[in-house]
Amino acid sequence: MNPHTLLLVQDQDSVHFALVDALNTLNVEVISVADRQLALDCFREEEIDSVMIDIDLAEGWGIDLLGEMAEDPRELPLIGVSRRKNVADVVSAVRHGATDYLMLPPESSDVLRHMLNRAVERCELKRENLAYRTKLENANRDLLESLTLLQMDQQAGKHVQQVLLPDTPKQIADYQFCFHILPSLYLSGDFVDYFLVGETHATFFIADVSGHGASSAFVTIFLKNLFARKRSDYLHRDSKAILSPAKMLNIANRELLEMGIGKHVTMCVGVFDLRSHQLCYAVAGHLPAPAIALDGEATFLSEHDLPVGLFAEAEYTDHVIEFPKGAVLTLFSDGILEVIDEESVEKKENALLELLGNGQTRSSELLTAFGLDEMDEAPDDIAILVVSRL
Repeated sequence: MNPHTLLLVQDQDSVHFALVDALNTLNVEVISVADRQLALDCFREEEIDSVMIDIDLAEGWGIDLLGEMAEDPRELPLIGVSRRKNVADVVSAVRHGATDYLMLPPESSDVLRHMLNRAVERCELKRENLAYRTKLENANRDLLESLTLLQMDQQAGKHVQQVLLPDTPKQIADYQFCFHILPSLYLSGDFVDYFLVGETHATFFIADVSGHGASSAFVTIFLKNLFARKRSDYLHRDSKAILSPAKMLNIANRELLEMGIGKHVTMCVGVFDLRSHQLCYAVAGHLPAPAIALDGEATFLSEHDLPVGLFAEAEYTDHVIEFPKGAVLTLFSDGILEVIDEESVEKKENALLELLGNGQTRSSELLTAFGLDEMDEAPDDIAILVVSRL
């Protein structure tokens, strides 16, 4: 046993001196006291490694002292000793914080050595457990603080994202635009925008960024900024890119790949000519496809290209169709397919067309039709954009 210092609280008699001699043979330095206050002073002020307290001391102050020392945060080994072979004394000592118990006189120095080693090992284990518990509590506190900060950041990000969304509903010339986004998390990877370009065109897009959370939300802000830049270029630099959905998708594809953040986007971009009432559109891997409804019948727009942000060689093509009065264009992100109760994607799309044939002209009507207004938590981000010609 390594040398250490032991505080012995006991009346000095023949049994006491025999115990001290036995401890000395084990290379233990003994500080012997028989006064309660002196024992407390030594316990608090001296560099000690363990304590022995005789619970047979007059007026029972030994057992009380044991309980008081057991509250010390150092978790020192506390050994109750007694001349009486009474089980009740053992139980009382343990209840008051004793880590071990010794009947006096000890049978041999080996018994005393084993008891001391065992008491020290138990206290070391107790200290380690306390250290682990403290470390775990600190880690949990740090984690809670980090989660709180993350939640605050997400709430701030959600506010920024919502501020960037357009007004809904909004009328541009003879067209009414409205949307609804139901995020699965604080931040959404779905985004929509629509705005007047000059006096003769209205541009819109819907985007569904891969993944969820902050990185996906960042891409939606990038897209908002990209379209705002190109709109400004049209107004101030005579650039016509904002009037070509295919050119906008090509630019978005190139810039997103250059960013190297490992995100791709499915999109549909459209431009209405407010004079001829033609719709020029391009679809970048978006599912379900945009659907146009007229006279009680809905059909998907054809011609799809690759998603944005996956392939440098991807090319996008403009397609032009007439957009007659009373027509309704509805665009969804793929989260809508998660809430349609059908087995296959084909059946889900057919159910979607059947519902859109009813001629809903507002995103709020579709929310009710799909039961989204009563949904507490969406399985995926869901975006709905509806454009109708009045």
